[in-house]
Amino acid sequence: MSQEKSTPILLARLHTAWSRIEDVCAGIAGLLIAMAMMLTVAEVLSRKLLNAPLPGIIDTFNLGMAAVAFLGAAQCQRMGGHIRMELFVRRLSGRTLWCVESVMTLIALGFVSAVGLASAKGVVRAHQIGDSTMDLLLPVWPSKALITLALAVLAVRLALQFFDSLRLIVTPDAEPIAALPVFSVEDHAREEIEDVIGKIETKDLDRGAGA
Repeated sequence: MSQEKSTPILLARLHTAWSRIEDVCAGIAGLLIAMAMMLTVAEVLSRKLLNAPLPGIIDTFNLGMAAVAFLGAAQCQRMGGHIRMELFVRRLSGRTLWCVESVMTLIALGFVSAVGLASAKGVVRAHQIGDSTMDLLLPVWPSKALITLALAVLAVRLALQFFDSLRLIVTPDAEPIAALPVFSVEDHAREEIEDVIGKIETKDLDRGAGA
């Protein structure tokens, strides 16, 4: 009995700890985006006022943009922000739902792990051959290493969701910890409305329906 209670606690702690790592990665991505915006403004002003483009601006963007695209992927996965085809999944419930979720998450985990392994090999190869950009001759491997790191963080997130889905197969009435809950169309609509105008009370909906 104590073992059954310790499993969700351990999973919850891992979920919380890993969420902080994901938030840090997303923060780095946001910082890189802010730097890209400042460099873009500086590039435009330099061309307009001084007629002198900033050297290596294209190299900098090429190195940073791929990392920006991947560093926030794990946080987005945790929050359910990725596009999901839920027309079929929404019709499921209980053990059937979590069986399907566990299979799909395992497939995603296998794919991300394979891509991450290939990315890691690319980092080693770029470091060995001294691969660099064409203009400023900046080394390419640090940017590729950031992508590998982001994929590793995403893989761990998918693993947490997979194990939580297995737990919910055994205890389908339990609350999801790391697994993604499947919301109805009404819940999605409510969430999008609340993002724009704030929290909606049930009595407000009833008043609107009565009107």
